[in-house]
Amino acid sequence: MIRTAFARLEWTPEGALSTFDDGTSWPAHVHDLPHYHAVAHRLGYEGDTLRYCREHELSHHLCAEHFGEPSRVLWGLAHDRMVDPLAAASEEALAMALQRYARTNEVPLIACVDWQALRTLFLTKLEEA
Repeated sequence: MIRTAFARLEWTPEGALSTFDDGTSWPAHVHDLPHYHAVAHRLGYEGDTLRYCREHELSHHLCAEHFGEPSRVLWGLAHDRMVDPLAAASEEALAMALQRYARTNEVPLIACVDWQALRTLFLTKLEEA
């Protein structure tokens, strides 16, 4: 189990389960779709879509927490609430940028983020799993 500032994350056979401090949760699972496999490859996971899925959830949590809030995407899903599309797209882009940096060492060209610190935190949290 990985503890983040606003939730805990557990690996499941299908993917991961995010449980927020208010008790709500959201299960993530691998999607057997061509674009899902393509993204996993592009971000450095080769064919390991389960690892990509699990680490993607952690990446959501850590990127949002970098800005002092819970993941809008995962919180919205857990609470059955629509998320502002721009906020959702931004969080997805940050989450994937962190994963690509951690897995391929390609530094993101996105400002306002301490990518080195975030990458170190990401890899440290993965050791807790």
